[in-house]
Amino acid sequence: MALTQYVDGVHKWGIDVIALLQERFPGRGPLMMQISDIGDPGYAFSIYVPVVSALHPGVGVRLLWSIIFCEWSNMILKWLLTGDRPYWWVHESPIYLNKTPPFLHQFPRTCETGPGMPSGHTKVNAAMFFVIVSALCTLVIRKSTVLSKAQRLWTERIMWIGYVIWLVMVITSRVYIAAHFPHQCIAGAIVGISISLIVARMPGLLLLSRLQYILISASILISVFTVFGLYQAVGNNPMWALELALKWCISKDYIHLDSTPFYSLMRYSGNSLGLGLALTSSFYSSTNHSRFSTKMVLSLAIFNILVGQFGTMAHKSLPPTMTGWYFAEFVLNTIIPYLLVAFMPYFVMRASGVSGADKYKKP
Repeated sequence: MALTQYVDGVHKWGIDVIALLQERFPGRGPLMMQISDIGDPGYAFSIYVPVVSALHPGVGVRLLWSIIFCEWSNMILKWLLTGDRPYWWVHESPIYLNKTPPFLHQFPRTCETGPGMPSGHTKVNAAMFFVIVSALCTLVIRKSTVLSKAQRLWTERIMWIGYVIWLVMVITSRVYIAAHFPHQCIAGAIVGISISLIVARMPGLLLLSRLQYILISASILISVFTVFGLYQAVGNNPMWALELALKWCISKDYIHLDSTPFYSLMRYSGNSLGLGLALTSSFYSSTNHSRFSTKMVLSLAIFNILVGQFGTMAHKSLPPTMTGWYFAEFVLNTIIPYLLVAFMPYFVMRASGVSGADKYKKP
C-alpha cells in the first residue's frame, strides 16, 4: 500500500508538471513534436547510423549495438515495470475519483501504445548521442593539431554541455506532449547512458562468429517471448497498454502500430541479425576503410542515407493489416544494417577502384 501511494504521488507530481508546462507555454505543441521527431528512434536507422557508419565504421557498429540493446532492454523493462502513460493515467487514477482531473492536451505524438516506464525515446537519444559525442571528443577534438590544449578542453566541455541540453530538450518534449512522466524520461536517460558505456567496453561484439551473432538474435527473440509468456502466466494482459491507449486517446489517427512492443521487437532483433551477418560477410572482411578518400567517405554517406530512406519508405509502404506484417518488418530490418555495414562500403570501394584487404582492419 505504501509503495502504491508513493508511485501515485510521483505520478500526480508528473501530471502537475505536464499541466504547468502546457499552461505556461501554450501553443508549443508543434515545436515539442519537432524535437521529439528529431530524436525519434526511427531516425537512428535512417540518418544517424548511416552517416556515422560512413564516417567511421567502428563507431557506427558501436552505435548500432547500443541502439539494439537499448530497444531490447526497453521492451523487457516496460513489461516488467508496467508504467502508465500520463494521457491515460490521469483518467484512470482513483486520485481524481471525486474531483476533476487536470486537463492535458494531446498531440499527434502523444498516444504511444506501449507501457511508459522507462522512456525508450529518451533512452535511445541518451545512448545514441553519448556514443557520437564520445567519438567526436576522442577521435577529432583530442587529436586536433589546430586547437591548443586549453581550446581542446573547452571544446569537449561545450560538446558535453550541448549533449545535456539536448537531453533536457528531449525530456521536456516528451513530458510536454503527455507521452511520458518526468521520472520515466530520467530513468530512460540513465539506462541509455549505462548501455552505451557497457557496449564501449565490449569490443568483442565486433569479433564474434556468424553462429554467435545468430544466437544473439535468437536469444533476443527468446528472452522477449519468455517474458511475454511469464507475464501472461501470472494473469497479466500484455496488451493492457494498447487497450488503454485506444480508450483514452482523443483521436484514433494518433495511434500508430509501430509504437507497439512487437513492432519494436521485429526492428531490433532484425537489426541484430543483419548486423551480425554483415560483420561476418566477405564484403565486410575485404573492405579496407583505411584507404577511403574523403570523396569515397562522402559518397558512402550519401548512399547510406539513401539506403536509410529506402528502409523508411519500405516500412511506410507495408500496411500493418497485411498478412505477415511483422515478418516483413523483421526481414526489412535485417537487410538495412547489412547494406549499411557490409555491402555499401564494399560497393563504394570497388566502384572507386581501391583494392581491398585480406582481413578487415578495425579502424
